Amino acid sequence: MCWIAVLFHVNPRFPLIVAANRDESRQRPTREPFRWPENPAIWAGRDDVAGGTWLGVNAAGLLAAVTNRPDADFDAARHSRGLLCLECLRRESPAAARSFVADELTRRPYNGFNLLCANPGEGWVASGPETFQALAPGVHVLSNFGGLDDDRLPVVREVRDRVGVLPLDSPDIAALFDGLGHVCAATDGAVTLCRAGGDYGTVSSSLIAIDRAGGVAAYWHAPGPPCERAFAPVRTDAGL
Repeated sequence: MCWIAVLFHVNPRFPLIVAANRDESRQRPTREPFRWPENPAIWAGRDDVAGGTWLGVNAAGLLAAVTNRPDADFDAARHSRGLLCLECLRRESPAAARSFVADELTRRPYNGFNLLCANPGEGWVASGPETFQALAPGVHVLSNFGGLDDDRLPVVREVRDRVGVLPLDSPDIAALFDGLGHVCAATDGAVTLCRAGGDYGTVSSSLIAIDRAGGVAAYWHAPGPPCERAFAPVRTDAGL
């Protein structure tokens, strides 16, 4: 099960921090995060089947991430949800991205999704295509099922409980990422947050922090289950 933890206005130095595990078929072709040839610059992974992404950040300090909603009706002919995420990353603000998404959803149907879009100043989650919800300050959790902070879901409670004991206001982003990385790698709780083995499970994990000026303070990525693979920095300068 994919999940995304969002720390919004929790850390005074880094007002937007995200930790996310991606669960997917291990046979689905994927490119790990890289600098896309876009303006503004985008750093994100790529789904090589449909051409979109599940998580990324751009040079304007805007972050976007998407999870599928398998509890909704599915039609393989519909447009890829990862393309919605990519199009958000082509905008310079959450407001501009929201306008695009709202208009796009009137033009064509999509399979169910949860879509996060935020920068250091504002953010929203679309549990689509029905609702947009503003992102309030705090620790939030999003998964494949339900909407934002759906406490009926054990994975939401497990992630929030584990994140909540970390020193979330620490100015040391490496130390905070180390703690968040351990959450991403957890296999010992009531819910297994990192699922290694099998044809379907956790295929990668990412940690991203945006500073108050909108700069990408840190972007770490594990190219496999983080309980088996180490995180390493993603290069986020302007070069290709």
